[in-house]
Amino acid sequence: MKLWGQISVELTVGDYVEAADHQRRLEDILKLVKDAYPEATLCMRERRQRKSQPMVRPLPRSATTGRLNDYFERS
Repeated sequence: MKLWGQISVELTVGDYVEAADHQRRLEDILKLVKDAYPEATLCMRERRQRKSQPMVRPLPRSATTGRLNDYFERS
């Protein structure tokens, strides 16, 4: 059996310099984790907040019968 464990840390940073500082700290923590779990990895991604969008109602379904349309060639 294989298991996958995840530790998540959400950071709010002002600029790339501050982000790099946090990354260095997390890499130091990763070294400690790798002592027990050698295959451990660190992945950092930028999370962008979603823009708020107005609620939109779905379009009403058209009344269909499920019957196929008859197509024919006209001469």
